[in-house]
Amino acid sequence: MSSNFKKSISRRQFLTLAGTGLAAAGTASLVPGGSSFLIKSSKADKAKYNLRFGASVLNRTNEVHLRSGVYHFVDLVHELTDGELHIQVIDNAQACAEPTCGDRVANGILDIGGSSPQNLGSVFPYSIALDWPMLWNSREEYINFLFSPASNALYRDVMERRYGIVPLYGSGEMRSVMMGRPYRDADDVRTPEQLRGAKIRITNSEMIAGFAQSLSMEPIPLAWTELLEGLRSGVVDATETWPGAATGFGMQNVLSQDVAVNFSPGLELIFISARSFNRLPDHIKEALLEASYQAMIYGYEGVEEAQNAVVGNGPQPGAGNAYEEAGVRLVTLTSEEREGFKRAAGVEHNEDTYQRVRRNMARIAGTDVYDELREYQQSVAGQPINPQRWWA
Repeated sequence: MSSNFKKSISRRQFLTLAGTGLAAAGTASLVPGGSSFLIKSSKADKAKYNLRFGASVLNRTNEVHLRSGVYHFVDLVHELTDGELHIQVIDNAQACAEPTCGDRVANGILDIGGSSPQNLGSVFPYSIALDWPMLWNSREEYINFLFSPASNALYRDVMERRYGIVPLYGSGEMRSVMMGRPYRDADDVRTPEQLRGAKIRITNSEMIAGFAQSLSMEPIPLAWTELLEGLRSGVVDATETWPGAATGFGMQNVLSQDVAVNFSPGLELIFISARSFNRLPDHIKEALLEASYQAMIYGYEGVEEAQNAVVGNGPQPGAGNAYEEAGVRLVTLTSEEREGFKRAAGVEHNEDTYQRVRRNMARIAGTDVYDELREYQQSVAGQPINPQRWWA
């Protein structure tokens, strides 16, 4: 390791290690579908440990919009370990799609994965524990939670204990309601009443389905790869996603309005198999966590830059952004208008809708997850980003 990298005592260093060897070291980098990705670089040949990272559908092109920080994260790991650990990034859906990345990490086919928590929900149901509709007012609030030591007992430890994965970091925005072409000439959507009866594509999330139903919309689960054609053909009238994801995959050309309801986190979560993580020596574990910490800062700042320069949903959008070129209107709600959506679709105003998922989350975590998160949210409301090393 470089001499300027300061190691600190990690709570994870007290875990019982599965063994002194690393299963990933020296293993063949095989991924599903019969494809073989051989590590050929000189850096990998010299590395003592090798891990395989299925970065889902991310690639260098859409990363300009999404700013997940995955490539920066990998570079940081290589730097902080002086090349002792090498991570092979398998991106562009070559190793896994979002719904399958979690399964392949859990089964040992991959060591590291990336996916939105909503898409992870079919494999790791507790991954959606942060997604309560209308809980968070801004991305700063939920990112502060991921930076906070409070995220250990309420999220990270539960995911590790229950599913054998260690959440590393997350980067993203807030989810909007994106209207399709039929709303191009319609008035700006500013009230829940304007959405009644609209067919909305949702991710595989019980919470988001509840959100759509609370607004009297018709939720239609549709694969991300089918969404573009679904919007173009009118199979769905709208979709829920976050702006960088929409423009990163060319959705802006079939959209008309970005209604910034900001109802739930929209992010990429980067996670590692607990088995792979725990077999690493302590100084390498610490480097992975430090790289995650720095990557989350990098991702947060990168999203802000992309909102203005690339996507067009920032406070100071630059010329030629994706929204401007495609004619997508950004509908920024007033605090009163957003409060109207909260009254219509928030958890506290729809107890029956969210009762089952709330009980399931409580059963998994051993506490009322929504109550705990609401208390945390109230403690950080309106505060700027406060990066903390959550594991120290």
